[in-house]
Amino acid sequence: MIRNHSGDRPRSLAWFAWWAAAHAGLLLVLVTFRWDERLSETLCAWTSSSASSARLLEALTSWGNPWPVTIIAAGSACFALIRRNITAAAVLLVIPYAATVSCNLIKGWVERQRPSLDCASIQADGFSFPSGHAVGVTTGFLLTALYFSSQMPRAVSALMLFLAGVSAELVAWSRALLGAHFSVDVLAGQLLGAGWLAVAALVLHRQSVSRLQREARQAGSDSLDEPVS
Repeated sequence: MIRNHSGDRPRSLAWFAWWAAAHAGLLLVLVTFRWDERLSETLCAWTSSSASSARLLEALTSWGNPWPVTIIAAGSACFALIRRNITAAAVLLVIPYAATVSCNLIKGWVERQRPSLDCASIQADGFSFPSGHAVGVTTGFLLTALYFSSQMPRAVSALMLFLAGVSAELVAWSRALLGAHFSVDVLAGQLLGAGWLAVAALVLHRQSVSRLQREARQAGSDSLDEPVS
């Protein structure tokens, strides 16, 4: 049986707030001390030393391509439509798309070139800042997990959010490990995705609260209409 315990969503939002704060702090440190290029080169060199690690990361980074993220978003939106939750379906589709569009706009405005490292295992086109893969998996994986976790028991909900968070981290940082992005690009992409994720989470939370209030009012009116014996 699928349950809706929307009271857990504020707890999930608090968890994501700490997650975003940690990434923002790391971004600030890298920019302040100018450790971005040094860290990026170190991560890339570590990966290039092992061919098996590079192949594993190449398979992992493919999950951040547009098609997998689109399929995840469309599949979760279809599930929401089956449950007649039009608002959630719209959020699950629109937010990842809006995040991608905003990422491309920022790329064109900043025009940061991709790292030219001898240790790079893959070659990528376009500008580097922010990482589109990081934006995609943050909004795609975490938003889907946030929606489905509200329909599950608490233990399953926590496990789902944890696995989605770890998966998003692995895919996002695979870009720096493969030499396709600087570390700051990845962090900026994750924070941009987190911003859109916060918008989606607030919309879903307000919708859940409104639905529970309607159900409570309906239950109250039904109890008043019952005849007294």
